[in-house]
Amino acid sequence: MDEEYRVYTRIEDITEQDDKNLAGAKKEIRNDLTVIIPENPFPDIEVDAYPPLKFSWVIPKKLAAMAFPRNKENLKFLVNQGITHLVTLTAGKKPPVDDVARLRWSEVPVEEFTPPSLDQIKKFIDICKKSDKNGEVMGVHCRQGRSRSGVMLACYLIHFHRFEPDQAMNVIRMIRPGSIDSEEQEEAVGRYFEYLTEDNPLKFGVSSEVLEEFIQTARDSTKALLS
Repeated sequence: MDEEYRVYTRIEDITEQDDKNLAGAKKEIRNDLTVIIPENPFPDIEVDAYPPLKFSWVIPKKLAAMAFPRNKENLKFLVNQGITHLVTLTAGKKPPVDDVARLRWSEVPVEEFTPPSLDQIKKFIDICKKSDKNGEVMGVHCRQGRSRSGVMLACYLIHFHRFEPDQAMNVIRMIRPGSIDSEEQEEAVGRYFEYLTEDNPLKFGVSSEVLEEFIQTARDSTKALLS
């Protein structure tokens, strides 16, 4: 009698070491067979919209971050969540925003593996200021939504919420694990803080209670949306 055949499966994240283009997606290991799980969570069904990889709210209904929105369905998802302005940080690579009329688009091109410069951070903050005056809901992305995006998000918290650099970076890391993972990126955040506080009488720094509430609110909003 033939031995019963069993299939053993496990799900793993695809890392940058595995494949830079697929990093952030998942793969299913079935015995010795590896199957890439498509970004579309319903691959056999036509869907109108689904989230980009690593989508999360940083400030619910105000500011979100994500990996590169690869297709029209990703962008429709953003619009469905109320996002009206998308900022791209990837140099030389543009999402298909021309296919989505209701989404305003801005670009601050930062080369990959390079932290944003002070001028690039200031440009991003200027975009955020104008968006705030217009009542826009913003989304920001780079390729993975962690390094370049993480620096910009931390600077956003410093500028608009008066966080200290360590507070801002730690909050972003808690909300979006893997963000701001190099000394160069930390230094970029520090440089913006130094620029902002030069001859600035405003007090920076918030209580631990405020930080915890900020993190929990972002996590709860993202979990409610994606669960």
